[in-house]
Amino acid sequence: MAKTKIILAITAVIFFFLLSYRLLDVPTGFTVDESAFGYNAALLARTGYDENGDKFPVFVNSINHSDWRQPWTQYYITLFFKIFGISIYNLRLSSVVLTLISALLLFYFVKLLLGQKLAFFSLILYLITPVVFMHSHLGLDNIMTVPFTLLWLINLFKYTTVKHRRFLLYSSLALGASFYTYKGMRAVVPVWSLISLLYIFKLKPRDTIYFLAGLLPFALAVPILHHYYPGAIFGGARPKFDGIYNFFYSYLSHYDLNFLFIRGDALLFHSTQIHGMYLLASAPLFFLGIYQAIRKKKFWGFLLIAFLTALALYGLVESTYRASRIICLVPLYVSLSALGFDFLIRQKRKIIPLILGCLILINFIDFAKYYWFTYPKFTENIFGHLTRDISFRIFSDEAKSKGLNPYVDRDIFEGFFAAIHFEKLPQILDNQSLPPWGSIYLTSKDNLLGFTKLDLKLPEFNLFTFP
Repeated sequence: MAKTKIILAITAVIFFFLLSYRLLDVPTGFTVDESAFGYNAALLARTGYDENGDKFPVFVNSINHSDWRQPWTQYYITLFFKIFGISIYNLRLSSVVLTLISALLLFYFVKLLLGQKLAFFSLILYLITPVVFMHSHLGLDNIMTVPFTLLWLINLFKYTTVKHRRFLLYSSLALGASFYTYKGMRAVVPVWSLISLLYIFKLKPRDTIYFLAGLLPFALAVPILHHYYPGAIFGGARPKFDGIYNFFYSYLSHYDLNFLFIRGDALLFHSTQIHGMYLLASAPLFFLGIYQAIRKKKFWGFLLIAFLTALALYGLVESTYRASRIICLVPLYVSLSALGFDFLIRQKRKIIPLILGCLILINFIDFAKYYWFTYPKFTENIFGHLTRDISFRIFSDEAKSKGLNPYVDRDIFEGFFAAIHFEKLPQILDNQSLPPWGSIYLTSKDNLLGFTKLDLKLPEFNLFTFP
């Protein structure tokens, strides 16, 4: 046991540095969602109020009131900032830590299913899976689905083996809570709840009530939260049936082999688009795992059904080829792949799993090299740059040293960058307005009559004082 913990700790440390390598360089900038999470986490960590002046809201209305931040990720990042400080690096580092936590939960889950050796294999395969690796560099809520998915599965499997009803309660609480991790889970949780109930009913019909008891609070909360946060639950989207062909197109697009192993997410934000959601070299293990799951049935059959039915309702919300929305499936994929690998290493020809392991490693190295050094060049036009943070840091330093009130143009204001460097945010001006006497002004304007332009090298914009 002590040896296992040491090896596990060493593995976690190695991957901590691997996942955090070039953390501020890849990608080159932020998505608007990352900026919104970071901005509100900084405000909540410092004052307890979000950008709208609401005190610890369940959902944060952001991006000019056009989108809602989901609570688990928003408050996880808030806590992370509270403990480790507010910075761009810590925003992204929070995703690295969450990815490692999820990997350890996966290790525990597969250890229960297949033993320690396969658990180590699963941990590594999970961490080198492209969609996971890339989202460990993004301060988003997509990967928040994974730990809750694993807690659901771990406790459901424990119930399967020991029949203690408390595990059903733990399992359903995790699944119910996952409903509020990410919008994509709104369509997944009902399906997984149904197949879980059917699975439990087959084992012991009376115990379904315990699983329902854990789901009930989260279901009852939906109309209440919808009343106080209209649009936060479903984001204005309404399921609709647009014909049988469109339904199956949306559903099957997420199981398209080209999508899974070659192209990946339809958006460059979430994929290199030359590497799939999963490593191509891992595909044989997955297909072999499917075959073994069908043979073994029982809980393995349940895992396969969970994988194949999870996106049944995606055909009603017109979502296609979006790997970033279905990261909750990665633990299922890895577990089934581990089952396939377990079958291979039990055969006489040990050379086959060795060759396949080497191919997976080569595949990952090719992906990582591209992601670290080529991908940033091709995507800087969509991600932008983090250099604006330097402008806000200099702006803050100058305001403090000169004792002037800070003002900034609305069109260049970046809430997260401002929240990092200012205890009290600078006042925002419309483009037609000018700041009053005793101010320091960050603007994209080149010259202002009556203002003194500071001779400072800012990556972007200019700083003026008045007088």
